[in-house]
Amino acid sequence: MSVDGISAAAIRQAAKRLASADRKVRAGVSWWDASGIFGDVEAAPSDAEQPSVRTLLLLYAADLSFRLRWEIGPALAEGRTVIAAPYVDTAVALGRAAGVDESWLRAMFDFAPAPSERRYVETARTARSETGMLEFTCRRAAGLSTREAREALLTRMRARLKATRARA
Repeated sequence: MSVDGISAAAIRQAAKRLASADRKVRAGVSWWDASGIFGDVEAAPSDAEQPSVRTLLLLYAADLSFRLRWEIGPALAEGRTVIAAPYVDTAVALGRAAGVDESWLRAMFDFAPAPSERRYVETARTARSETGMLEFTCRRAAGLSTREAREALLTRMRARLKATRARA
């Protein structure tokens, strides 16, 4: 099962709610940055060159591959339900909103199996601030240093996720 959206707090809330919804079903959540790749990027010196959105998406694909191999796959083999938070749709919407070619994105994430269920979330019910893949990208990616650039990206991403939800 996947939970995708534009807010880390909303994704986290939805994933936790889904994981605890049915106590008879053993469910777990696979969170972004399970591999620690983004923690390493965050630790880079502040004067380091900012990565592009494309570079951060490549790192996200590497992290997702790690999650599939070491978290999601083994849990599914044990008969557990896994909630991937976020999964592919968030990354593809982010890439498309940033102008990355959709066929390149789809080819890059082709290794990821389709989820049995997809959930999309908009905003959190609380004002709690959390950092997820999108927030990290807005903070670290080249070309997204102004509030206006981030807001424009979020607007385009929201539209992409709505279109994906409509097709699902």
